Amino acid sequence: MSKSNEAIWWSLFSAGGVLAALFVPALVLTTGFLLPTSDPGTAAERFTHLLDVVSQWPVRVTLFVVIFLSFFHCAHRIRHTLMDLGLRRIQILLMTICYGGAVAGTVFAAVLLIRL
Repeated sequence: MSKSNEAIWWSLFSAGGVLAALFVPALVLTTGFLLPTSDPGTAAERFTHLLDVVSQWPVRVTLFVVIFLSFFHCAHRIRHTLMDLGLRRIQILLMTICYGGAVAGTVFAAVLLIRL
């Protein structure tokens, strides 16, 4: 029996699904509704307030972990959906595209979070 790295992808898939279900709605509510309406200032003042919140390192780490695991959750789901649609013959290409896209998205998010 050959060794498989499938357990790694399934663990990232499940962790990403759980964190996406728990944190993404809270992040959307907080950053999309609560923070912008918390103080009656101009749009520039609200953006500065949001930038101050995101500039704290615990918030950055939390955002990075949620983004990282959500990307891998999405990549794994797309890969298996395409395989179920009959693209099993190009499984290596699907893995490269899906997981490579997740890595690229994670690196891009990390660069953006570092630059804040």
